[in-house]
Amino acid sequence: MKKLLLLVLAVFVSCLCAAQQAESDTIIKTDTVAHPIKITLSATYVTQHYWRGIGRGKLFGEAPSFEPQLTFAKNRWTFGISAGASFDNIYKTVLPFVIYSVTPEFSVAVQDIYSPGTNFWHSKPFDFNIATSKHFVDYYMVYRFKKFPLQLKWASIFLGKDANADGERNFSSYAEISSGFKMRGWQVDGYIGGTPWKGLYAKEAGITNLEAKIQYNFLIHKNVPFPVFVKLAHNPVSKMSHIVGGCTVNLKLK
Repeated sequence: MKKLLLLVLAVFVSCLCAAQQAESDTIIKTDTVAHPIKITLSATYVTQHYWRGIGRGKLFGEAPSFEPQLTFAKNRWTFGISAGASFDNIYKTVLPFVIYSVTPEFSVAVQDIYSPGTNFWHSKPFDFNIATSKHFVDYYMVYRFKKFPLQLKWASIFLGKDANADGERNFSSYAEISSGFKMRGWQVDGYIGGTPWKGLYAKEAGITNLEAKIQYNFLIHKNVPFPVFVKLAHNPVSKMSHIVGGCTVNLKLK
């Protein structure tokens, strides 16, 4: 069932790309013009790391987290690396990623979530075994509607630790629909996410993330944005609620 669903999604993506090929060809001609690479450095502080319905607990600890990120963007490609560490020494991660914009609305990405936790400095970074690895290599795709503030997301783990009860690959997956709007420096976003089967995100299929985010975008100096945000989230499957606050400094280096 899982492989069938993933196959259907792959066919859907192929059809979507084919249907938009005419538009893509036009964009490619524009993108081939030399554009300077854009380099951005950001640093985020959050009162608790929160990700796809998972928050405080044995994975992410109970303390605030510091999360820097460096990105390089040119034409349709974005490469980057993120890191994160909680102040209670439980959550530690390094996350390289690559994003490709197929069209202005549709993008695909791969990210390697390497998260050995407290054993970070004595772990095995080249171990991708399905049972023992500390890597969670994640493929995801995002579609943003052009004329309506709606975004669809699908993500599946395809490499690294993610075994089911039979020791086979589980392809833990997460689907999300989100929307939001901006007004005079304010930004409000809502998310509904869930997992279609038991896996990394939950012990059973269901809605795992009901999230609302309120953000105000300050400016420190001219082109240096300083967004401050609060997230209110609830996971119906685990029956856990979360309140997360944070802020980010974004610096355009080039």
